[in-house]
Amino acid sequence: MKVKALRGVCIGVDRHLKAGDSADLEPALVTFLAGIGAVERVKDEPVSDPAPALKSPAPEKSGKKEK
Repeated sequence: MKVKALRGVCIGVDRHLKAGDSADLEPALVTFLAGIGAVERVKDEPVSDPAPALKSPAPEKSGKKEK
């Protein structure tokens, strides 16, 4: 995932981002760094849906129960 650093942050062994730098990081690291306010996700990349054909329509509401 593409991110932009909001402040200086360590992203690994001998890997650092300065404020304003951008990098492509793994999703788990992005979740953590965004949670502590160190980075923000870059929205320019389109999010691809891995399986659009597998989505099922919303289930219909059932009728009233008969007595």
